[in-house]
Amino acid sequence: MSGWNEPVSTALLGNWADPLYDQGHLTPEALDKLRSEASVIHRQLTPVWRRKLNKSRLLLLDTPLGDGLTLYDLICGQAAADPGFETGFEDSRLIEILKALSPAERAVTLALGARGVTTWAEAAMAAGAAEPERQGERVRRKVKRLAGRITGSSPAAEAATMSGR
Repeated sequence: MSGWNEPVSTALLGNWADPLYDQGHLTPEALDKLRSEASVIHRQLTPVWRRKLNKSRLLLLDTPLGDGLTLYDLICGQAAADPGFETGFEDSRLIEILKALSPAERAVTLALGARGVTTWAEAAMAAGAAEPERQGERVRRKVKRLAGRITGSSPAAEAATMSGR
């Protein structure tokens, strides 16, 4: 019951037990009231960054993205330069691929490089896609097609560009 000790103990201090004093026994409604109050208190005590909004978790601006970058760095970078990714990479092929992608596809592609993200579906989920499996596969195919076009379609070049993912 991790994380529920404080909400339950606080809810126990409420007036949910009044039927016990008035009628000599607890009613199912009294227990429902206790559960409901404990749930409300639990929700109030849950930090904002642990809550979900539209089935997705909120992220703090200091969430690490790897290479010492945080979400705050990305927000600041976008305000300074519209396609903020251009200055962050040295490989012109990667910049060309990123320029050819829509902002949503770019977010999925960049999320693939985050720590703990190993599949395109996970990257799409991290980027906030509504259908991560489908979106991840669609972006994977598009990036592979663009990489093949840019590098000359050799299997060795594609393997190096896609790094086996």
